[in-house]
Amino acid sequence: MPIVAVDVGGTFTDLAAVDADSGELRFSKSLSTPPEFERGALDCLAKAGIAPRSVNILRHGTTVVINTLLERKGAKTALVTTAGFRDILEIGRGNRPEAFNILYERLPPFVPRIDRHEVPERIDSRGNVLQPLDLDALAGIAERLRNDGIEAVAVCLLNAWCNPRHEIESAAYLRANLSCPVSCSHEISREFREYERTSTTVLNAYVAPKVASYVARFEGALRGSGFGGHLYLMGSNGGVLTEEDTHLRPLLLVESGPVGGVAGTIEIGARTGLKKLIAFDMGGTTTKSALIEDGEASVSPLYWVAGYDRGYPVQAAVLDIVEIGIGGGSIAAVNELGAPEVGPRSAGAVPGPASYGRGGDQPTITDANLLLGRLDAEHFFGGTMPLRRDLAKAALARLGDRLRQPVMALAAGIVQIATLNMASAVRRVSIERGYDPRDFVMVAFGGAGPLHAAAVAQEIGMQQVIIPPNPGHFSAYGMLFADFRYDLTGTIASPLKDMDLEKAERKFRELEAEGARQLASIGLPFKSLRYTRYAEMRYQRQEYTIKVRLPAQCGDRDEWRRLFEVSYQRRYGHASKDVAVDVVMLRVVIDGVSARPQEKIKVRTEGAVRKPSQRPVWFEDTGMAACRVWQRSDLLVGQRIEGPAVVEEEASTTVLPPGSSAQMDHLGNIVIAVGRRS
Repeated sequence: MPIVAVDVGGTFTDLAAVDADSGELRFSKSLSTPPEFERGALDCLAKAGIAPRSVNILRHGTTVVINTLLERKGAKTALVTTAGFRDILEIGRGNRPEAFNILYERLPPFVPRIDRHEVPERIDSRGNVLQPLDLDALAGIAERLRNDGIEAVAVCLLNAWCNPRHEIESAAYLRANLSCPVSCSHEISREFREYERTSTTVLNAYVAPKVASYVARFEGALRGSGFGGHLYLMGSNGGVLTEEDTHLRPLLLVESGPVGGVAGTIEIGARTGLKKLIAFDMGGTTTKSALIEDGEASVSPLYWVAGYDRGYPVQAAVLDIVEIGIGGGSIAAVNELGAPEVGPRSAGAVPGPASYGRGGDQPTITDANLLLGRLDAEHFFGGTMPLRRDLAKAALARLGDRLRQPVMALAAGIVQIATLNMASAVRRVSIERGYDPRDFVMVAFGGAGPLHAAAVAQEIGMQQVIIPPNPGHFSAYGMLFADFRYDLTGTIASPLKDMDLEKAERKFRELEAEGARQLASIGLPFKSLRYTRYAEMRYQRQEYTIKVRLPAQCGDRDEWRRLFEVSYQRRYGHASKDVAVDVVMLRVVIDGVSARPQEKIKVRTEGAVRKPSQRPVWFEDTGMAACRVWQRSDLLVGQRIEGPAVVEEEASTTVLPPGSSAQMDHLGNIVIAVGRRS
């Protein structure tokens, strides 16, 4: 029976499947079908020739949570909090990220003040009850929530991270007396910091009805077509989640979409032996970049929806992914200063780029690539969706008139602007984290990733790019290799010199036991369980921490300090030997390691070298020049290609600039040696 993964993006829906018995791989792609995204998934199953009733496991990555938050289309939400803390969402941290911007404003809270309610109760920071929960007051709040038509409730009480007793009582009462979902902070995060914990709980409640409806509709469409297997969703921490997990904590899907590509990149590293990789995923709407070192993707314990400057904190483990609004469908326009800009607005799947011929009339990156010869109008989307060069030219001509630029020069400028923006995303995930991108290998995928990867690598000095097989379906493919994962935390807040290491060891074991129980409840046979320990540490009098990986046993304080200083030195370029260190939080990541699908890798190892075709293609160094065009399926293992060249396949196109070369390895990867720009 096949294992299927479906990745629903803003423009395309991708499917990858592997037959558990034969190892046969299948791929398909359809235009996404908002708002009924399940139709795109069913289209992909039909195109791949897979009957839903034959599917045993289906893994799904979705952008429904992040889109709901960014578009502010969630439920009417109320907050119940401790008396005196009603305004915490507005007070926040009291910081001002843009110190010299006199017009600076934060984005408004998702819960207006009129829908934030205070209940008398108090628990101190050690978990002692100072004031019992006032159930009579809670009853009055419940009555107001009913009368106000509230659709979701967030409950976040002071210090519930160390003693959730009052939250448990409040949730039990509200769930018994209201018909809407209730989110409690202790069910989502057991970390201190009241503002971040409150924000996280509110966002979880805000998206809960939308996610529940989405999952029910998605699963219902599958079941109605005969699907009788298990549906799992991709979590933002890089692991797989059950439906039950997402019902209680839907916010864990906030970055569900990009997770598959990162999992696939980790698998590439395991197969090739490469330890330092940067995942580069360019789709139709956005470009994502993530860093992988020693088979582990960087995970951030604090994520910001809509950015740090004005956005909303999420206190949950999220892959450290930098995402920008640049994709194949990104619209080129004129900004308020009269200069050209590319993105973040996108033509999406409907109407799509002008060249799709579906009613779009604004120029996009796809239209620019078509006019520059980098895309073949007749073979786009495997030849099933021919592009209209005349419509692309007309769209760019209208913009060119406003900018007084000829069409081809404008098309080249659009590609160059996109390259610079995408290079900045790679810098942010590497240089800004203390890593030199020149020490890493880029793994490029997504429908548009291979088209731009070599130019982006040139821009930042990276020397090697890997284009995996079927890059246009790679995010879905990567989901097949993701493990079930849980991130658990415990707040300890102690100076390192005073910390009780035996108590820390007991806390680690408690977290590991809890994670093992959660994995056992899934009911699947795991190949093994993998535990990884971390501590959130900082110098005393600092506000923010860094995550430090620890050995399997607690060891001694000197070892903890040494590991902290190594991490701090790499991140900030210095470390202080004479400043005291605090340990703020303990973290455990537990992975339920699944058996990897045994796939059949199809490559040409023998036969005659097939000749390429030719067409004029634009490159930054040469302008329009004659260029060899290869079909990926024609390449032999070990065959060397010299740039300039183009390699085409069903759902993607790889562009090889002048001075670069490429070779097909035994795993079917195209390995590009990136040349320097002349």
